[in-house]
Amino acid sequence: MKIFALAAALMAAAPLTASANTVTATVYHPDFNGGPNYCDGTTYEHWGISAASSWLPCHSKVRVHHRGRVLSVYIKDRCASCDIDLSAGAAYKLGVPIDGIADVQISY
Repeated sequence: MKIFALAAALMAAAPLTASANTVTATVYHPDFNGGPNYCDGTTYEHWGISAASSWLPCHSKVRVHHRGRVLSVYIKDRCASCDIDLSAGAAYKLGVPIDGIADVQISY
């Protein structure tokens, strides 16, 4: 358990360098609404603006680009094998299908 906590702390502290990547975006399942976010323990709001990632550091701010729309989101949670998992609110603002997946560009 201590090793997991240490690894999480190191990942949260890792600095992001400016970069842009095309990744696959998915959308959180609504069953997670009201549950705690891994990174900070706050309550996940399905129609709020947030995201999860398996590789971006907790609390990092990323800009998500999709079909001419741009939205800044904070990484508040972890997902097992996703590039970026958007809240329904973030997906809606970006035009990403709520029940599907889409290729998006992220910059940070």
